[in-house]
Formats: sequence, C-alpha cells, structure tokens
Amino acid sequence: MRTLLAVLSFIALLGCTEQASTNTPLPSNATSESFDDMLRPEDPHFSAEERRIVLRVQAYLEKNTQKSVDARYRVKRTNEGFEVFAIFIRGYSNGRPLTSPGGHVTVILHSDGNVIRYILGE
Repeated sequence: MRTLLAVLSFIALLGCTEQASTNTPLPSNATSESFDDMLRPEDPHFSAEERRIVLRVQAYLEKNTQKSVDARYRVKRTNEGFEVFAIFIRGYSNGRPLTSPGGHVTVILHSDGNVIRYILGE
C-alpha cells in the first residue's frame, strides 16, 4: 500500500511540472530524442488489440494522475499478457516531443487488460 501511495505521489508530482513551450527556454534536463518505435495511442501501426491495451494503460495513468496524459507507447506481448512502455511528453520544441530522464513507466498487464505491475522510470 505504501508503494502504491509513493507511486501515485510521484505521478502527481510529475503531472504538476510546467509544460515547455517554444516561447520559453527548455529545461536543461529535457531531451528531444527519436520516437520511431514509440507511438501515439491512436497510431494506425498498433493492431486493434494493441490499441485496446494502450488505451487501457492511458486510462490507468490518467486516473492515477487525475489529468490528461501526453505519452508515447511501445507494446510487447509477454507470457503474462502485455508489457507497455510509456514515455511522458513534457512539451514540444519545433514540433518534436520533449522528454526528461526518468519520465517513463512500464506497465505489465494480464492478457485481459488488468494491470499486474507498474514500474516507474529512474
């Protein structure tokens, strides 16, 4: 229970950070990386099943943070069901998404879409 509260507190703090814009200097720890294998939830490259899983993870993250989540996702099938890696987007620079070190999570789901495990980035 304490771990869950710590995770939720971290997510809430992450959600309270300011969004970078093109009018303000970028934070020194923000990075702009290639997101070739990281997709938006509505990306047509996701299969229908992967899209369902991504939307389940997005809803789970939004419920825990109590706000809309902008993230990119990668889905892998596992023996348990699915592993979803999500990178949180802090803002945009020239149309490219910006991330921060540790601004990601891995969510392990059962094949029915129920969350088994939630692992915060470091």
